Amino acid sequence: MIANYHTHTPRCNHADGKERRYVERALKGGFSELGFSDHTPYFFDEPGYYSSFRMRPEQLPDYVETLLALREEYRDRIRLFIGLEAEYYPKLFPRLLDYIRQFPLDYLILGQHALYNETEGVFSPRPTDDAKLLDQYRNQSLEALETGLFSYFAHPDLFCFTGDPRAYERHVRTLCRRVKELDLPLEFNLLGRSEGKHYPDPVFWRIVAEEQPKVVIGCDAHNPAAVWNPALIAEAEAVLSGFGITPLQTVPLRPIRA
Repeated sequence: MIANYHTHTPRCNHADGKERRYVERALKGGFSELGFSDHTPYFFDEPGYYSSFRMRPEQLPDYVETLLALREEYRDRIRLFIGLEAEYYPKLFPRLLDYIRQFPLDYLILGQHALYNETEGVFSPRPTDDAKLLDQYRNQSLEALETGLFSYFAHPDLFCFTGDPRAYERHVRTLCRRVKELDLPLEFNLLGRSEGKHYPDPVFWRIVAEEQPKVVIGCDAHNPAAVWNPALIAEAEAVLSGFGITPLQTVPLRPIRA
């Protein structure tokens, strides 16, 4: 593994460590590329509502300036990219784009943590046997990826479906086939693996292996040590190899400028 594009900072309120420490950890692991993709700010219609797991809009300038300075400082040692992890909330997404396009961002990754949006929907990791919600997760995620603005789909198996296994298989196959047509990678998420979450889901990845979209390993690093955890990376590579999946080493990043 020589690159990671899923890296957070303390601005999201659930990560630790200065950006420099993440960069140094990537260098220790022999990485050639490191992308920061902290949780994007978002603008909500409901007065007084703010989601606590993302940076605030006024923090984005400092995020970008800090990383631009580090990019210049480390330019001869590693390629640094500045991105965001964003949900796709259809009614709110245009305003988000208008704001973030003012900054020299390199890419977005999709992390669909909620359906519809946070104030009127449900959170993806919450267990449910409702197949209609599963369909909504797939359809909303694919609508996001079809914009051409996202470089890959982070933890695509985040939605915790406990219902009919046949419905889940149909969902995953449809998702994989469309993602393959779009030539976008699905992420095998190391945070979920390390914390014993319901993802990465073996059923999901068995179907990925059969449908053969592209795959990337994402560290989803919320502390510097997680950028390069050699034992965990080796474990993930072994799991994917067992499915016959060879992950990408680097990902072509899609620009978000208009």
